[in-house]
Amino acid sequence: MTESEKFVHKPQDLLSEMRDRVQVLTINRPESYNSWTSALRDELGRRLLAADMDANVDAVVLTGAGDRAFCSGQDLAELQEFADGGSIEPWLQRLVTCYDAVRQFSKPLVAAINGVAAGSGFQVTQFCDYVIAHPDVRVGQTEVNSGLPSVFGTWLMWERIGRRAIELALQGRLMGVEEAKQLGFIQEIAQKSEVLETALNAARRLSSKPRVAYKLSKSANWQFDEQRYTAAMKMAATAYREAFNTGAPQTEIGEFFKRRRIRKPIPT
Repeated sequence: MTESEKFVHKPQDLLSEMRDRVQVLTINRPESYNSWTSALRDELGRRLLAADMDANVDAVVLTGAGDRAFCSGQDLAELQEFADGGSIEPWLQRLVTCYDAVRQFSKPLVAAINGVAAGSGFQVTQFCDYVIAHPDVRVGQTEVNSGLPSVFGTWLMWERIGRRAIELALQGRLMGVEEAKQLGFIQEIAQKSEVLETALNAARRLSSKPRVAYKLSKSANWQFDEQRYTAAMKMAATAYREAFNTGAPQTEIGEFFKRRRIRKPIPT
């Protein structure tokens, strides 16, 4: 079975429903803590582009299925398939295409964090206009724990909190919701059972703003840091190529899956 066959997008991986002109997109891979593959990110990008052009959609809320995770980041099994750094470029370009679709979405985009948001799962929330979480949520950059260079995520946090981003990234530490809110990564805390409804209300509130003014403001906002964003992505690509050429991330990911199998209870 080829990589493309193993990690092909399944329709149930990204659910969509309309809630009074607000489209709710739900990452639906709870068995893997809603980790995502390149194919799933491709689909998210396509859905956002379609929603941006759909006059019946006023805003989008992005969330995760279940109560354990919003998105735990990249599905490590997909990265384990890479033989060396030469495999990284197409994978990273697909990531950039998804991120561009999120950043350039011209309508209100709200993240409803229902559980852990780690790595690229955390990164995507920082491209949203408004982020809501409940008191048990943890968020942050955990790549180094899996043997992956933390470059782009560090820059993304740096844009908000400066040099403290280095400490957070190098520890691979998840922040609690109060710390994340104090640092500006989360805008509002709601009760666990009310996160989605609170996000929907925020999306409706934002969509009531004058449409042209909102669209042009968002366009200017993502262009403010476009050069730094591009430079950070290039640095990340270089670091990933170097890391995967050594084979170290592939080995660390293999050890991660081995530890997880050991911890998994034996069926009775």
